[in-house]
Amino acid sequence: MAKPLLEIPIIPTGRFIGLVLLVILAILAIRQMRAKKMPFIRRVAALDAIDDAVGRCTEMGRPVVVSYGIGDFSYSVIAALSILGYVAKICAETDTRLIVPTGGGHSSYVVRETAVDIVRSQYILAGKPETFREEDMPFLSGEQYAYTSGYTGILIRERPGATIMTGSHASEAVNIAEQSNLVGAITITSGTYVSNMAALACASDYIMLMDEQPAAGAYLSKNVDQIATIRVQDIYKALAMVLIVVGLVLMTVFKSDLILRLLDT
Repeated sequence: MAKPLLEIPIIPTGRFIGLVLLVILAILAIRQMRAKKMPFIRRVAALDAIDDAVGRCTEMGRPVVVSYGIGDFSYSVIAALSILGYVAKICAETDTRLIVPTGGGHSSYVVRETAVDIVRSQYILAGKPETFREEDMPFLSGEQYAYTSGYTGILIRERPGATIMTGSHASEAVNIAEQSNLVGAITITSGTYVSNMAALACASDYIMLMDEQPAAGAYLSKNVDQIATIRVQDIYKALAMVLIVVGLVLMTVFKSDLILRLLDT
């Protein structure tokens, strides 16, 4: 094991560089939030697929099923709520029925109220508040697999034309995606961890991988904080790649473990 570059008595080994990077992250995020010009974020390809899927539902007279996950207000759920608002806007304008299964976790009680307000607001903005139906946003259960059973039951009964499943879904996501395929719905999902993504890639027509979901949410919401976060993530990725290249050069050419010692500080 490489010896740390510095040893600071009051800070455990391997934590100082993490603290420094955290401070830099906070400074960059604040600077980006206060910037007069927001960075460009490209439109994720899955958003075009969402437009096509909702259009298909409108033409066929079948509902759209959208879910935002089973967790609390994590970055993926916040992005999914932006996507939900976008789909609700299209559905309100085109008189397409929108079904939003909610629940799946104990923290989902709080998130559901926000989701209801987002959908209701889109119908009000479209000038059709009377067409909003809160009963189409059923709370299925606070338990993961009771929620899953209720969700798949909705798919079987309602036969939607599209299922858009984003947010913090976990192992239940594959069950839902497979059932969506069985009823003939276009299935659009997002993966949040490696094994989840691998399974969903097989079960979905379109999938948003890792950072594509928060990027899509930021693109749709135009929220300064979300856009700034995406930009800072890109800066950190570039920094990581530079450190990797520099470390490889130092180790292979100069036989130096300087980068390892620095990261272990």
